[in-house]
Amino acid sequence: MDISLKRIIAYIIDVLIVTIIMIPFIRLKAINPYIDEYNKYYEEYTKLVNDEDADIKSDEYKDRIIELNYKLGEYKQVNSSLSVVGIIIYFVIVQYFLKGQTIGKKILNIRIVSNKDKKLNIGHYFIRTVILNNIIFSLLLIFGIYLFNAEGYYVLSLVVSYLQLLVISVIVLMVVLRKDNRGLHDILVGTKVISINVTNEEDVEIKTIENKEIIEEKEVIKNNTKNSSKKTTSKANNKNSSNKTKKMTSTKKSKKL
Repeated sequence: MDISLKRIIAYIIDVLIVTIIMIPFIRLKAINPYIDEYNKYYEEYTKLVNDEDADIKSDEYKDRIIELNYKLGEYKQVNSSLSVVGIIIYFVIVQYFLKGQTIGKKILNIRIVSNKDKKLNIGHYFIRTVILNNIIFSLLLIFGIYLFNAEGYYVLSLVVSYLQLLVISVIVLMVVLRKDNRGLHDILVGTKVISINVTNEEDVEIKTIENKEIIEEKEVIKNNTKNSSKKTTSKANNKNSSNKTKKMTSTKKSKKL
């Protein structure tokens, strides 16, 4: 299977896993006290949008859509915040400790590695996740409810939805069309996704990186040894030269005598 297809399938699996895990928390009233209000306005919004008899060009219809969109954003704050937390835990922390793999990536036998033969730290996974999962846009909508009125928030919602679609489209196209299958998030962070063997838990590229680090450490030790030996040699040479100088001086004195 092509690695670009593996990546897309793995991502779909991961998103489904995060969604299934987060649904109980989102629906729990102790954690999300506004769930009933959200469901109420969501149902009303869906009915209005799907109403074939509604006059979508009328001012009354537009005003009601704007009002309901604002209400949804207002009561969606906990939902969105929990989703962001769930995404960060799964795609950043879990993926970091699993050495570049999620459950989806494990199933498809792929792994995130550095494109520059360096070990990835948790910051790389965080930035990568923020770009891939549109977390910045989610935060814009969370804070936008406090910054804009109903009309302003409606415009913000439209702009954010278009930007989210644009970013995802660019990432998918890059993964599918580029020879190295690197998406926008990979290029910005310096990562790539590779296929791995099921038989070996240790990835060949990771071993290469570790071997490179060992070689670098040996070279440092070797250089330090060379420097120390040079210092010892120079000290010995200085000592010999000083001894020679002393002998010459004593010889001259004896001749004078």
